[in-house]
Amino acid sequence: MSIYWKMKQSLLLFFSTALFLFPNTTFGSKLPSLINTTNSVYVNSTIVNIIYKNGVFSIKGLTGTGHVKIYSIIGNEVASFNQVDLFDFQRNLSLEPKTMYIVRIETQGQVKLFKFVAR
Repeated sequence: MSIYWKMKQSLLLFFSTALFLFPNTTFGSKLPSLINTTNSVYVNSTIVNIIYKNGVFSIKGLTGTGHVKIYSIIGNEVASFNQVDLFDFQRNLSLEPKTMYIVRIETQGQVKLFKFVAR
């Protein structure tokens, strides 16, 4: 392996670990922390649950229509759903277990970002 590749791996590991351990305002202040294992977060005094279990991705606690995009931790788009009803949103999705993902939800001119670990 070249030194460039080793440096790239080290930086990726550092930044993905830092995302777990330190608050990051780049992704918004409403991200669940590493300690929060239920992937629940408060948004405008309501609880939003991001759930991935047994191959089903779901969002609970939001209403209206919006766009949902799921990204790998390194920024690759994994899935995209346009103009979907967010109330009781569920989709079958194949995600890599024990891997962190970022969900971007755009609704009513607002963007909400969440992180979760596929289980």
